[in-house]
Amino acid sequence: MQHQVLFLGSDESIYGSAREIHEKYGVKSTIIAAANPLTATRDSQIVNIKIINGINDDPKFIKEMLKLGEKVKEQQQPTILIGSGDKYAALIAKHKHELSTYFVIPYVDYDQMIQLNHKESFEKIAAKYNLAMPATRRLSKADVTGDLHSDWGYPVILKSDNSVEWMDLWFVGHKKIYFINSDEELNKVIKLAYTNGYTGTFTMQDMIPGDDSFERNLTAYIDQNHKVRVISMGHALIEDPGPQGRGNHMAIMPDYNETIYQQYVNFLEDLKITGFVNFDLKYDQRDDTYKVFEMNVRLGRSNFWASLNGVNWMSYLIADYDGTLTNEPVLFANKNQTEWQVWLAITPRLFKKYARANAASQQALQLIAAGKYGYTYKYEADWNYRRFLNYWRANRNFSKYFEKYFKA
Repeated sequence: MQHQVLFLGSDESIYGSAREIHEKYGVKSTIIAAANPLTATRDSQIVNIKIINGINDDPKFIKEMLKLGEKVKEQQQPTILIGSGDKYAALIAKHKHELSTYFVIPYVDYDQMIQLNHKESFEKIAAKYNLAMPATRRLSKADVTGDLHSDWGYPVILKSDNSVEWMDLWFVGHKKIYFINSDEELNKVIKLAYTNGYTGTFTMQDMIPGDDSFERNLTAYIDQNHKVRVISMGHALIEDPGPQGRGNHMAIMPDYNETIYQQYVNFLEDLKITGFVNFDLKYDQRDDTYKVFEMNVRLGRSNFWASLNGVNWMSYLIADYDGTLTNEPVLFANKNQTEWQVWLAITPRLFKKYARANAASQQALQLIAAGKYGYTYKYEADWNYRRFLNYWRANRNFSKYFEKYFKA
């Protein structure tokens, strides 16, 4: 392992990546947090945590990162910079030129990141490559007129196009994703958002019928020569039911679809990008297609589900820049169903209680009964009394949380 990885953030995504490094190389990772570490990395023995208050915003971000860069330069060990979530990814891409003096930056340029992450511009790119998408309409501040309506009927999905700006806002009624059921509700939400300072646009989409088990997560790593080296598809089973967590997966089972794999490999390689990407898809039984909602130029929060099923994302990243990544064809992950494991963010008991009754959840329950399941957080080599207590408290809170928000 010639390259080390410096992580920004302390969430579950970062812990999963640090765990991958520890499992593969036996090495502790260093993470930088903007405040006290989140539960995922708290009391961990496989990470060294450095807290720099406010580093998740400019101008402090670039000021502190350049200081860290000087120290990295003195150590003379090449360092790859990885951030959690949209915010850190955007900050790294925005300052890619300055940071590249000190770090390896496996992200696209900022302008391209915005183009791919922003739903309106991504929609045009997806159409060019014949990627199926739900019927979509863009809404802006100019639409605060009180007479908005949906051309497809209801329900519809409403989501901000600028996730970084939206994440920094807070007001009563603020949600990550809205499920709108009437003209009145649509107009109310739009007015509420712009009254409380939102400046970006919204995407309103036809709501594809079907529960959480119709959703898929597609993740890939593209090397520095713009070749996809591995692509893995996950079958979402149940999502976070709360207002701020909708879209966050709570259970994922592997999936395999060679047609989708090849279509997205062609798409990604034609874009000439590098690094990690993930897509949210949903199967539309009305026309037998997988429709894409959005593209994120980063790893997802629950990316460890793929590592649980044999894809160690960090080993691909490190081998790429170490120069040891073998020149093999792209790996289409999860072909062998006998090796499948279910990734969980909740206990098996809660999954059994709240997962919808369907063929996918039944298959997942069979795998769980056979002991073929795991968690990002629960790592035997990093298990101690404090982490057990954190885990116990989190599960107790999840039980109350699902009871409060889950709708049958």
